[in-house]
Amino acid sequence: MIYDGMPLFLQMSGSFTELIANTGALAKTILALLLVLSVVSWTIIFEKVRYFRKASNQSSRFKELFEKETSLSSLMDKTGGMNESPEAAIVSYLGKEIKNGELGNLSFIDTYIDAGIGSIISEWESYLIFLSTTATVSPFLGLLGTVWGIMSSFLSMGVRGSANLYVIGPGIADALITTIFGLGAAIPAVIGFNYILRIVRRKEEELSSFSVRFRSRILDGRYSDIGSIGAGRSNIGSMEGK
Repeated sequence: MIYDGMPLFLQMSGSFTELIANTGALAKTILALLLVLSVVSWTIIFEKVRYFRKASNQSSRFKELFEKETSLSSLMDKTGGMNESPEAAIVSYLGKEIKNGELGNLSFIDTYIDAGIGSIISEWESYLIFLSTTATVSPFLGLLGTVWGIMSSFLSMGVRGSANLYVIGPGIADALITTIFGLGAAIPAVIGFNYILRIVRRKEEELSSFSVRFRSRILDGRYSDIGSIGAGRSNIGSMEGK
């Protein structure tokens, strides 16, 4: 039965699945590889979007606590479960360094904050290289299948001495189907990469802005327990000098 609006190649093959099943060995290999790239790309995109959405919700709750708390220890305790909030991660990281005595001189606070931000951004950008690679490689894999299918069609024409649809059809079908799959894997990867990268850059700016405020609060003595920790560190240093 012929359906209006249905592409001709689907009407001739019966179904899209049958069309794929009738492709050659190389085309099937390329299609399988493109399918893997596409599935992994979509997984990365969905997981990154889910992560940033959760991180935004936790960051909103954290900022409310950040404005109210005057004790760094209390702030760390109340936000300990906000694992996806980058601001909470910075406070937790720096707070532990201060409490452990690793940050004896507060003049080095910028170095510690930059190290924490760099670690968080590296985690945000993880797997983006896969999306970039998929966006770059997939069209070429589709092109490989296209070239192979067209070459097969010409070889069939030379062997059979005919140029009818029965002779060139299979090769052309291989060429078109791999091209479609190549673009189908590349386009979402490009969109996902650019979208996630834009989120990362915006979050990076927000985190840098927060780190400036957090640094100012520490250096201005806004946290009641920072002074006692610093004093304890100084006393230890003076005792060792004796």
